[in-house]
This record gives sequence, structure tokens and C-alpha cells, in this order.
Amino acid sequence: MWVIYAITASLCWGMSYAASGPILRSGFSPLVFFFGYSLLGMIGGCVALLVSGRFSEIWKLASTLPASHLGWFLFSLAGAALGAYLTYLAIGAKNPTLAAFIEISYPLFVLLFAWVFFREVQVNAMTLAGGLLVMGGVAVILAGQR
Repeated sequence: MWVIYAITASLCWGMSYAASGPILRSGFSPLVFFFGYSLLGMIGGCVALLVSGRFSEIWKLASTLPASHLGWFLFSLAGAALGAYLTYLAIGAKNPTLAAFIEISYPLFVLLFAWVFFREVQVNAMTLAGGLLVMGGVAVILAGQR
């Protein structure tokens, strides 16, 4: 199922980036766009919790997070929020296609930070080869922009 989730997420991001491009390039504020994204996320999360019958358990569910993970949880949320906002800035400053092609380099940083934070190496020869192809593509795109 993880592959289906990942592909579906990619489809959703692709639709979102394409749709946001003309709006952001028209001068619409990336900060207001990010606020709408965050507000809709909060509403969607509340609806999902209500429909699943888990809304009343939200504090109980939150309390199951080990105290040692609270900092990482907040750090992760802050990073995701800042990343989303910076993506809107990039789309508004250039275009959704180029922003997405450059942003696709994030797996390199996942690899780096997984090692720096947790000393985990989550690659094998095939994932490394795929990652190098992605990074090569990013290099070609950046070279073409000069």
C-alpha cells in the first residue's frame, strides 16, 4: 500500500503545483496561499478525526507520543510548514514545473538528515543509483537555467 499512497500523494502534489502556478505568478501572496493551505489542512484533519470517531481521543492519542519524540514531532511539523511556504514562494518566483524539479532533490536531504540525526543509512545500491539519476536531472535543469 505504501507505493499507492506515495503515487497518490505525488498526483495530488502535481495537481496542486500546476493549479497554484498561475495564481502565485499573478502576484497573489504566497503567505496567504500558505495560510489557506494550513487552514484547509486543519479543517480536513478535524473532519477525518470526526468521521473516524477519533476526534474525542485527540489528546489521548497525542499523549501516546513518547516524550522523547515531542521535539522531533514539532521539528517535523515546522519543517513541513516552512517547506510548503518556501515551495509557494518558489512557484510564484518562477513556475511550478521548475520549482518541482528542483524540489525533487529533497530525498538527498532525507538521506543526509536521517544519518545526521539518527545515524541511519536507508539506501542500497539501487536506491543510490536512482537518487544519483534524480540529482543528475536537477543539475541539468539548473545548468539550463543559466
